[in-house]
Order: sequence, then C-alpha cells, then structure tokens
Amino acid sequence: MYSRRVALFVLKDKGKVLLQHRSKEDDKIPSYWAFFGGQIEEGESPEQAVKREVKEELGIVLEDFKLFKRYELQTPWGLHESFVFIAPLKDSIEKLRKQQREGQGMDLFSFEDLEKLKITDTDRRILKELFNK
Repeated sequence: MYSRRVALFVLKDKGKVLLQHRSKEDDKIPSYWAFFGGQIEEGESPEQAVKREVKEELGIVLEDFKLFKRYELQTPWGLHESFVFIAPLKDSIEKLRKQQREGQGMDLFSFEDLEKLKITDTDRRILKELFNK
C-alpha cells in the first residue's frame, strides 16, 4: 500500500528544532533542510527504526522520545507513511556536528527562521504543527 514508510525525529531545544541540511548529491531533495530519519526496515517497528536512525546519523542513543504524530502523505514518489517522533536535545550542537554522518550540516531553528529555509511543503506543514502555529 505505501511506497515508503519512514521514521523521522525532531530534537527540540528551547523553542527550536534541529534540522539536517541534506547533501547536494541527494537524489530526492538535494540541499534542502529536512528532518533526520529514514526508512523503516522490514520487521522493524517505527520506534526501533527511529532509534536506529538516530544512532546511524548522529551517533547518539535515543531513549527519551515520544510519537508526535503519524502522517499519510502523497508525494511525487508515492504514498508515504511517516511517523514523527520528538525528543529533547540533550547534547550540544557542537558535539552533534562532530558526530553527524549524513547531510552537509545541521542547525537549530525557531519557527520564524523557517521562512528563510529551503524546506518541502510537507515538512513545513509538520513543523507548523510542531510549533503549534
């Protein structure tokens, strides 16, 4: 039914969210700002997937997290089922930058900062809900 199932995670800190600056070589949305996360593998729960993705992408063990919302989204690549998890940011951004294994960068953004960023409409909608706007 779904062309892709993904687990996304948002690390929050003092009214800001951590976003990844995707690689210039990315095949779908190069150089966009987006959530960290990725594909839910066969036999894996969304919770297992988000823990694995956080470890793979940022080198941290995610323990204190909760499901924010499940989305069904029609994209140019098909119907996606996305599970968005939120967690407090416990490590410094400097530490995370040193450990980042995917993308070309990261940063913390307030809701007002998002207007200046290259973000998909879908991610913008999710962020609007996350910021309760």
